[in-house]
Amino acid sequence: MVRILYSFFLFSFLLSSSLIAQTTEPEGQSLLDTLITQKLPKLALEIDLKSLFEDRREMNYRKAMASITFDNGEVWTDEIKLKTRGVYRAQTCDNPPLKLKFAKKRLKARKLNKNNEFKLVYPCKSGNNFQNYVLKEYLVYKLYSVLTEHGLRVQLVDLEIKDSLNNISTVVKMGFLIEHREELIHRLGAVMSDAKCMEPSMLSIYDYTLFQVFQYFIGNTDWLLPTCKNCEIISMPSGEMVPIAYDFDFSGIVRTSYAVPKIELGLYSITQRYFLGHKKKMENLEPVLDLFQEKKAALIATINDFEYLSKRERKRMVKYINSFYKIIDNPKSVKKEFIHPMSAEMRDKY
Repeated sequence: MVRILYSFFLFSFLLSSSLIAQTTEPEGQSLLDTLITQKLPKLALEIDLKSLFEDRREMNYRKAMASITFDNGEVWTDEIKLKTRGVYRAQTCDNPPLKLKFAKKRLKARKLNKNNEFKLVYPCKSGNNFQNYVLKEYLVYKLYSVLTEHGLRVQLVDLEIKDSLNNISTVVKMGFLIEHREELIHRLGAVMSDAKCMEPSMLSIYDYTLFQVFQYFIGNTDWLLPTCKNCEIISMPSGEMVPIAYDFDFSGIVRTSYAVPKIELGLYSITQRYFLGHKKKMENLEPVLDLFQEKKAALIATINDFEYLSKRERKRMVKYINSFYKIIDNPKSVKKEFIHPMSAEMRDKY
């Protein structure tokens, strides 16, 4: 009875939220829509870096200047707000991840809609390895978008961060901007779920299976459904609840030096795969595995065509992908990896 009442109230909320979303959805192109048409726009940020980087716990917005240089040489310069973000990387990185907020009035003046927030990912520390980690994580987002539209869009940028106090550029690297969840929601005509994190049984079977298999595909166990760690839940116009994946730096395909395998799952290497999920029925698993087979060439091409990552790193990523296909090409391996029963403790988590 309690479950029925909960479902009724959840349905009522989603219906009302959907109606609100239909009347408040922004019109016109977003800043991200504009950036995605570019090959490699330049993003220059100027701020008091000492003050910004020392504020890793409070994470307050501070004023900054941002300049975007487009492929044709056109430059947009605006005052924005900037703050540190994240948990693990904010505390362990020399360069904490950032969040940018553009002024809605300025966007309107440029005939853009009001979607004004972005996450910025860039090298955690100096060194070529850390630059590669960023480029590989960017590619993981692109791989996800090959498989589903229910993923956050990303845009690579040629990044410069300058300290306004001494006029010195402290970061000149490549990074990428991540679509804000509100823009994703408007793009899909969806709404954010008021019940932020929910039981797997309440999610779309297909979308949740795809979410889980993709995490296995990239070798990622750094997510947790009940607390929405590295995932969001949105409601589609159909009423289906869909999980959205993000943050892939702990995945085996990215293989960062700071990633730690989950020993509680019996893993000893970050490159080991482990399927976090309920015991699957083949009737639910097969459509997802068929999708991966259908998209295999496109997934590999996404990596091979990415000129900003060395051939050596691209070959490593493709090799990791091919190891996944060896598993799903073998019926016995599929049964072993995806059709296994889980303990009661694990079922409460995933």
